[in-house]
Amino acid sequence: MVTASRRRVGPKCVRDAQRLAHLVAGFAVVAYVYLTPPPGSPAQFMIRWVLIPALILSGVALWQWPKIRRSLRRRGGRA
Repeated sequence: MVTASRRRVGPKCVRDAQRLAHLVAGFAVVAYVYLTPPPGSPAQFMIRWVLIPALILSGVALWQWPKIRRSLRRRGGRA
């Protein structure tokens, strides 16, 4: 029987995922600016109320990730 080894997600993997999410949201905002969807369309709603806040949050997370990680460790009871 072969057992799968458990891989730990490291900081580089987390940062790469954050960068990818930030870039995808940024491209959606660029598309929104240059290819404006008609008013009231689902695309306009998603970009305005989901992707732009996600872009802001992912940008702050990329910028402040070390502080966020330290804060989470303190709250989790780990040194």
